[in-house]
Amino acid sequence: VVLVAWCVIVVGCSGGGSDPLDKTAAQLTAEGWQAFSVKNYPVANSKFVEALARDANFIDANNGSGWANARLNALSAAAAAFSTGRGKAPANLEIITGLAFVENAQKNYASSIIDANAVLQANPNWIFSRDASVSSMDLHLLLAENYFAQANYTSSLQQVQLLNSAFSADPSTSGGQDAIARELERLRSIV
Repeated sequence: VVLVAWCVIVVGCSGGGSDPLDKTAAQLTAEGWQAFSVKNYPVANSKFVEALARDANFIDANNGSGWANARLNALSAAAAAFSTGRGKAPANLEIITGLAFVENAQKNYASSIIDANAVLQANPNWIFSRDASVSSMDLHLLLAENYFAQANYTSSLQQVQLLNSAFSADPSTSGGQDAIARELERLRSIV
């Protein structure tokens, strides 16, 4: 009887690593990024949250949760994840970039400008490691939109011209401002 009980305990406890509780924060985060890569943002976020439950200091899980929530348009949750991650890793460019996009969506243009500029100053050729379609070009467009929203048309024009050097408009006139707005719309569809 003792031998049988011991075998049950040993076999039951060894489990072959199939128990989800055996997964580390790194493994769960990797699963989250895999789900993110196929645009399954709800599953991705649940993996990132589970990873943080395993290790609250696993910064890449904060980063992933922020990006997944941003893609789900859960802006408050995204901002919270990015802010928490930034508190742990103040120089993490992916977290700062994500926060800049969320701040823009929340109409916090001044903070978005600060964060976008911080990323571009640290790495003018920044590319998101999890989605290469998000790059420094998007940050320049984000800055152009932020400046435009603040009625800083000259700075908006400067950012637009970094994306399209052939574009020209007079930012001091309503016609020029309208032209900048139209160019921002055009750039949104191609950047």
